[in-house]
Amino acid sequence: MHGLPPAAVERLNRAKRSGVRTSLLSAPSAAGIKAVGLEPVGEVMGCVVLNTVSRYQTYAPGYGYNASSFARPYLQALDTGYNTALERLRAEARALGADGVVDIRLSLSSLGQAEEFLAMGTAVRAQSTTRPKALFTTDLSGSDVAKLMLAGWAPVQVEWAGAANAVYTGVATQAQTALYAGNIEVGSYTRLINHVRADARTRFHDMVRKAGAEGGIVNRMSLSTWEPGEQIVAALASVYGTAIAKFHRGAAAPARTLTVMPLRRQGE
Repeated sequence: MHGLPPAAVERLNRAKRSGVRTSLLSAPSAAGIKAVGLEPVGEVMGCVVLNTVSRYQTYAPGYGYNASSFARPYLQALDTGYNTALERLRAEARALGADGVVDIRLSLSSLGQAEEFLAMGTAVRAQSTTRPKALFTTDLSGSDVAKLMLAGWAPVQVEWAGAANAVYTGVATQAQTALYAGNIEVGSYTRLINHVRADARTRFHDMVRKAGAEGGIVNRMSLSTWEPGEQIVAALASVYGTAIAKFHRGAAAPARTLTVMPLRRQGE
């Protein structure tokens, strides 16, 4: 349990002494993973509080902005926060002798000038002599993990990918957002949102490939906007999902399973 906070060590020791196994899974999810030979061994958590670089301070004064460096410090802080929380969650799972963690929930909360990054999930262990070589993590529910495995796919690791950019609200944008402009498209805003969402999805794609996986399932996408300076609008897009790999060719996936997205380059 090296590297875990004292409170986490005590919680894990208490669970071992009592023999009680806790879980964050719903009843259908718990039943689903049992059907594919997995059993819950305990709820696990990882968190870290960082004094992050404010996203409101990542804009250089002036009417222009550097698209290649805009918000880079804040994105690096998000990467550090989520990765640290997930690594601590993995450490708790390993201490319980788990083979993986399912139904992981990532969240971000403000604590004054700092931010808390939190990862919570349920550690599971394979009920067989053949066990995964490495601990897997996923934000899919237990029932969706079961559907995935029955279709011949296995979760590899949970991924978070983000991208940010900004636009200057010049004369054209101000005219399009004026009180009496009517129902017209705000071109600069459309381009901004499309740009950050595309960048976030591209980064998710690259992270899945880096994990050595063959595909990825996007579980959730989010978008936030803010004004880092006068007549400047910025946007942050986030993609949450799981990298997956094929381990055998089984039967067709059960009905209503989540969509598997093959990661192919354009034109392939």
